[in-house]
Amino acid sequence: MNTLRNSLFFLCLSLGLAQAQVPSSFDASGSSLKDNSASSTSDSSTGEPANPQLLGMEMPLLDPATNTASYNGGKFDVGNNALVRARFEKYLQQVPDTSSEAKRYNNRINGILRITRGSNYSNSIVGSKTLSKIGRGLYDVSEFPADGGQANALATAILSALDVQRGVSSRNRENEALDNQIDELVGETNEKHNLNAARLRSKQPLRHVFTIGVNTKDIATKTGIQAKNDVTTAAALAMGKLNYQSLLMTMLVQRRFDHVVIGSRVYRHVFKDGDAKINIKEDSEAGRLVSDGSGMPATINTLDTLASTARRDADQSVQAVHNLLAQNRLGDATVHLINAVAIGEFMHSVTSFPAESRRRIATYWTLRKRSLTALNARDYGTLEEVAKKMKELDANFDDSLVMTYCAGKKRLSDLHIRNAMKAMQAGNEEEFNKQITLAGSIWPRNPNLDKGVDKLKELDNREPDKAEFRTLLARKDYRTIYNEQDRFEIVAIDPELKKDYKDVLTLVATLDAMLEQLEDVAKQDKRMGPCVAYETLLEKGEDEPRFTEDVLYKDAIARYENQAYEFVKSLREAKESAVREENGSALSAYQRALCIYPSSKLAKKGSNEQMQIIMRAKFD
Repeated sequence: MNTLRNSLFFLCLSLGLAQAQVPSSFDASGSSLKDNSASSTSDSSTGEPANPQLLGMEMPLLDPATNTASYNGGKFDVGNNALVRARFEKYLQQVPDTSSEAKRYNNRINGILRITRGSNYSNSIVGSKTLSKIGRGLYDVSEFPADGGQANALATAILSALDVQRGVSSRNRENEALDNQIDELVGETNEKHNLNAARLRSKQPLRHVFTIGVNTKDIATKTGIQAKNDVTTAAALAMGKLNYQSLLMTMLVQRRFDHVVIGSRVYRHVFKDGDAKINIKEDSEAGRLVSDGSGMPATINTLDTLASTARRDADQSVQAVHNLLAQNRLGDATVHLINAVAIGEFMHSVTSFPAESRRRIATYWTLRKRSLTALNARDYGTLEEVAKKMKELDANFDDSLVMTYCAGKKRLSDLHIRNAMKAMQAGNEEEFNKQITLAGSIWPRNPNLDKGVDKLKELDNREPDKAEFRTLLARKDYRTIYNEQDRFEIVAIDPELKKDYKDVLTLVATLDAMLEQLEDVAKQDKRMGPCVAYETLLEKGEDEPRFTEDVLYKDAIARYENQAYEFVKSLREAKESAVREENGSALSAYQRALCIYPSSKLAKKGSNEQMQIIMRAKFD
């Protein structure tokens, strides 16, 4: 039963995939998207008619607009359905059938097809040499493993149909002979009737009465034999056609399109009544199978058309794959190869497809499977990596949708982590747990989740960190607090320490930004730059005494003192002279400092102060 279901599903693909490509989008789970409709006649949610049934089972119907097949109450992405994937992956791993035996088989099948194509334009009769040649050819190719016994079954069906026709011919000849005999008996009987009528008018005794009775009985008997022969012929022809047509339908379902074409073309040479209609109701399930797939009435010619179209489409799909691989368009090549395998799995162009080309497509197909797995697991990092590799293999692959989708999900997950951190800072443990859970559900492998989990643990053990924070704050070791701010962030939950924590971060960040700027100034002007940096540090240290407690501030002061040695020396000498009230020496030292760094605020201020002192002393 499962085999038949699978065959029916692939028959749907063979009838519909020629007009629709396998989609590049897919359901992440790889499972069917179940339709909740339970109606046998229509879909209760959409109002669409339910799928037809064949042999008591639902027929799959392909929707070219969405590239999905409706089957067995579900909708399947034919590029992602487990059945399609399994058959396609098995095909990719198979060794191409390029043996000389396979080539001989294909050549012989093509030879039989050429004979049947030519016989369509001839008036050959049952038992002709052409038909005999076709039959012998079918029996010959049935010995090849690639045939799977299909040719033997078709040849046997043709032979059985010919036996039926021989019986029909024999009964027809018998009926013709009986017609002649009946005509003679009727003639003789009419003659005897006429004679008796003449004797009756002349009042003579009647004669030939016995002969008339015997002839009448013989006529009735022979007429009965003819009627029986007609009934037997009709029944035999109906059964013969049914058996033959059933075999062709079975081969169509199994996608043995070569055999369907041969059998369809031989059909009119076997059954000479000119009736090529398949003996099924057009509105029945089996009738819709053929008529819906082709848009034509269910006839033997329809089967020929369907099978011929499928053969052509499979060969064209394979040729398209070769062309696309030559352009490194692996994505499109994969689509067309799925199409070719789904339609013509047993076609020579498909079975002989090169191993190296299969390997290239298998590599791309494996990446596609990994992308499905990553998408299903919401592993967006892996999905992005796989998309990049697919892009490397196929420059035509459009990864923008995947990248945009992944970026959005990762950003949303990070946003929830940020909200969790804010909740933690506000001391809201319940909101923290909620936001962290949301972040993990969106992107389970978000690397920032580990930080959130660590923070969660810290919520349960924050007293030691708070104690250490207070100790560092008392020692004015702001740098250590800043360097380990992630660890001490937990103290921000405490309203009493929150302001101190933020003040320390702002203080050190401001200091570091200033040190970086001064470093650039000192590098740009090696003569006056260090003077600018040194003087600026002194001024900022006076404005914010906590700066002077920082180790990097102290290191910078010492470094710039060394780089601006003469300037610093002049300032120190000026201050020392001023303390000793040696105002002239102090003024001289400040002037020397201004010569080194003319824009020095400290030197200008000191110089002005010493000048005023000297001037007051002069006029006092």
